[in-house]
Amino acid sequence: MVNSKNVAFKVDKQSPARWPPPQPYSTVINCRKPGSKRASKQAQGIRSQQVPLTKVPGISLGERKRVWEDEDAEDDERSPSPSKKVLRSGIDAPIFSPTAASRTHPSSTKPTRLRRGKPLSKGIDLDSWFTILRFSDPAQLLEMRTKIASCYRFLRDNPTLWKHSRNYYYGETLPDPPSELTEFQYAHLRHGHGCMSCGTTATRKTYWAFLRRWCKNCLQAKVIREPEARALLKGSNGEDISFIQKCLPAGIFDSWGNFVGVGPAHTHSLKTVYLLSDVENLVAEFIRESRENYVSWHAEMRTWISNKSKTVEERREFARKMELWEDMTRTTKSYNYQEKKDARKLYYIEKAGKLDPPINAKLVEHCPSFKRAIAIPKEPSMNSWLQLKPKLEKEAFEIARGLTSGVRQESPFLGGIISPLPLLTDVSTPPMQSVTGLCTPNTEYC
Repeated sequence: MVNSKNVAFKVDKQSPARWPPPQPYSTVINCRKPGSKRASKQAQGIRSQQVPLTKVPGISLGERKRVWEDEDAEDDERSPSPSKKVLRSGIDAPIFSPTAASRTHPSSTKPTRLRRGKPLSKGIDLDSWFTILRFSDPAQLLEMRTKIASCYRFLRDNPTLWKHSRNYYYGETLPDPPSELTEFQYAHLRHGHGCMSCGTTATRKTYWAFLRRWCKNCLQAKVIREPEARALLKGSNGEDISFIQKCLPAGIFDSWGNFVGVGPAHTHSLKTVYLLSDVENLVAEFIRESRENYVSWHAEMRTWISNKSKTVEERREFARKMELWEDMTRTTKSYNYQEKKDARKLYYIEKAGKLDPPINAKLVEHCPSFKRAIAIPKEPSMNSWLQLKPKLEKEAFEIARGLTSGVRQESPFLGGIISPLPLLTDVSTPPMQSVTGLCTPNTEYC
C-alpha cells in the first residue's frame, strides 16, 4: 500500500510461480508525514529515493469507473444473469475493457475549451471553415481577407464561397456580376471603401459604368467627353475609326459635371463621357489586331467589334441593375429609418403623458432634447427614455415658466395651476390655463 502521490518506489520483484504462494507478500512503503522527530529521522533514507513520476498517457480512474458502470448496465440489459465480476481476495474487481476505454478516451470525448489569449491546439479542417464562412456577410469576408493572413489564401482560392455568402444574405435581389468581374472583385466594389486611385478613405461611391470606385476629383481627371474621344479614335495611318465607339463603356454627366448614371446620353442637357484609358487601350488593341492579321483583318474585324459590343452591353445592363438596386436599398433604408423615428416620437409622447404631473404633447414637441431624440433612427427603449426624461422635465419647466412670466401662481410642473393669461404680446394668441393639459380648446401651445 502506497500513501504518496507523484513519486516512484523500487518494489521487490515477485518471483514467478506456477502455483499461488502460501501467503500474499509485497513491499509496503508508508510515506505519510510522521509526527515525531524519531520517525522523521528513520524516514529520511526513504525520502532520498523518491523521484518524480512521468505522466503516462492513459485513462483516469474516474473515466474507468464510468466505463465499468456503462459495461455493467449493458450487461444487465443483455441478460438477466448476474453481473460479470470476479471475486479476488474478497473484493469485487470490475472487468476493464480496452475497447470501451478507447471509446471514452478523454481526447475524443472531452470538448474543446476556449480560453482568452490561448490559441487552440487543434485546428479546424477546411471543410468546416467553408461551411462556417458561407453564412458570413460578404463585407465580413472582405474584412477577413484583408486583415487576417491565414484567411487570405483560403478566401482567394474559393470563389464559390463568396457566391454562397452573397446568395445567403441578398438572395436574388442582388444582380450577378458580369463576366469581367470575379466574385472577390464584385464584393470589393460593393462593400469596400477608399478611392482606388488616390486612396481617399472616405470614398464609397462606385461607378458601375466603369467598374471603379473613385472620388469625384479622380473621376473628373480620368474621363473625357464624347467630342474629345472622337478625336482620339484614329488608326495607324490616321484614318477615322470612330465606328468602334460603341465598344467603349460610357457614363452620363449633367450640366454641372455630376455623374448621373450609365450612358450613352440621349438628351441635349446630358453629356456622354468615356474613360481616357479605355479609349487609348481600345485604339491600341485595334491597331495591334489589324497588324497581326493584316490579310484576314477585314473579315475578322466585324467579329471582333461584335464581341466587344456584347461585353459593353453586358456591363451596361449590369450597371443599370446595380443602380436600381442601390436606389431601392437606399429608399427602403430611409423608409425603415422614418418608421423608427415615428415610433420613438409616439413612445416618448406617451411616456411624457404618464408623468406626475403629465407633460402635454404640444409642449413636448417644443423641447430641444425631444427633437434630438426623435432624429435618431433606432427603436425606442426604456433606457433611452430614462436618459431623455430628466432633460425633458427640465426643458418643459423652463418653457412653461417663460410662457407664464408675470403669473404669481406656481408652475404646473411643481403641482400648482396657472391662471388664464394671454401669451406673449400677440393678441390673437389664445390664453393658456395650464401647461399640463388644462388649456382651453382653442389653444395651440399646449
